[in-house]
Amino acid sequence: MGRISGLARLDRARLDWARLVRAFGHQLNDFARAKRGAVAVQFAVMALPLAVLSFGLVDVDRASTQRKQLQDALDAATLMAARSSATTDPQLKTIGDAALGGQLTGLKDATLTASDFHASGSTVIGTATLKVKPIIANLWLNGDMTVGAESEVVRSINKLEVVMVLDNTGSMASNNKLVNLKVAATNLVDTLSTAAARSTEPHPVKIGLVPFSMAVRIGSSAEVATYKTAWWMDTAGASPVNDQIFTTASGTQHANRFTLLTQMGVTWSGCVEVRPAPYDVQDTAPNAATPATLFAPYFWPDEPDTPSQSSNKNGDFGTFYNNYLTDKKFSTTNWKVPQGDITKYTVAPKSGTNSSTGYTYGPNAGCSMQPLMRLTENWSALKTSINAMTAVGETHVPSGLIWGWHVLSPNAPFSDGVAYGTAKTTKIAILMTDGDNTFTSNSNDNDSYYEDYGYIWQNRLGTTSSNEATRTTAIDNRLKLLCDNMKAKDIVIYSVGVMVSTSSKALLTYCAADANHYYDVTSSANITAAFSSIAGSIENLRISH
Repeated sequence: MGRISGLARLDRARLDWARLVRAFGHQLNDFARAKRGAVAVQFAVMALPLAVLSFGLVDVDRASTQRKQLQDALDAATLMAARSSATTDPQLKTIGDAALGGQLTGLKDATLTASDFHASGSTVIGTATLKVKPIIANLWLNGDMTVGAESEVVRSINKLEVVMVLDNTGSMASNNKLVNLKVAATNLVDTLSTAAARSTEPHPVKIGLVPFSMAVRIGSSAEVATYKTAWWMDTAGASPVNDQIFTTASGTQHANRFTLLTQMGVTWSGCVEVRPAPYDVQDTAPNAATPATLFAPYFWPDEPDTPSQSSNKNGDFGTFYNNYLTDKKFSTTNWKVPQGDITKYTVAPKSGTNSSTGYTYGPNAGCSMQPLMRLTENWSALKTSINAMTAVGETHVPSGLIWGWHVLSPNAPFSDGVAYGTAKTTKIAILMTDGDNTFTSNSNDNDSYYEDYGYIWQNRLGTTSSNEATRTTAIDNRLKLLCDNMKAKDIVIYSVGVMVSTSSKALLTYCAADANHYYDVTSSANITAAFSSIAGSIENLRISH
């Protein structure tokens, strides 16, 4: 910073002026020793230009001082422009000019005639010139003196890895919340992609998307076809979550859920279940030696034919919400036995949609949200995915946020993020929700829908309570721990609450990087403004201060 141009001329003028003054001084000494009257006359004649030259040297000194003041002011203004979030030349000039004007307040006998601030790659360059009014030199210089300065500041540009974790639950269909969210998220992509296009760094910005409700769908149809054989998926029924469902009176059955799907002729939709604690709030890499770290495919079991299996009446669908196969008759009245009987998953599930839930019958019931997108620079595909989001299901914020972390993480299953602590890279999660965490209590033996935490009686949340407030508290506690773990990895969390309760505001504020990173939106019409503010803040994070 502080490279000066166009000033050598002033320094040479100052030196030449000094030489002239010294030459006249030698003449003056000669005149002082001379005795003849003619010499005395010459001395009198030379005295006037000698005085002019002496005063002229004062002008040169004044210009030199003004030049130094200009350089100091320009250095400060260029630094301020470089440290701002400005990315275009007009923006840089607006900030730089304002800062330079403030630095030069009170300048006397000089006028700022020109200034410019612009970017060249990652370098911000500032230039400025002053017009200095001379006292004596104007008699023969025929005008004002001009001094100039130039300053350069190299910006330290951060790369960004951003994931949007967006509520796609059923309540988002009301009050145009989902409509406005699509606009807001699309605008954020446009803002960050425009900033990326101006960067000279390779891959300066990558963005991922995680729509969530009661589960998360981890990929498109093509990706799911690959993931179902991935080493990090539970392809052998080894995860402990399987043994909680697929049991019989004679003991545990380790069910390969992919095999059951194949036997029924059903394609896995791509939803996954939450890993058992503590892995539900960690990005611990999957390891076959620790089955609980593997990812189990979402599989809503066929529920009993009747409210109570004591009657064993086939074909009576009762009050259960996802009864899609006919149960075999068992001598037991334990409804969990026919529900977990793996031998019945050999025929296609019945067709149709449950009128109470709106879900299509079968093991994929409820898995109809838009798939997540891994970190990408394909802005068009990302915006298409945003526009395709739909509203379905209940609110499990930790389910969405943990997959937001997996999207950013350097660990499997995706391993798309750079290593934690990588210099000049910032990882960011934008979490948006419109309601409280919910796990509805139902009037059947399961006492809940089947969701990515399974049934409530499986105790995967640390509670089997039928009280919905207690269930909400249990999910909230998992979310707090998840946010703590993410922030410990220096992931910057922005949270947005849209028309949420007081308790949700407190929870989302807790999750945010700080109170300034939480946005309380009281009307769906203001979602776009909140996301616009976040986009500006994220742009600012690209500039290291």
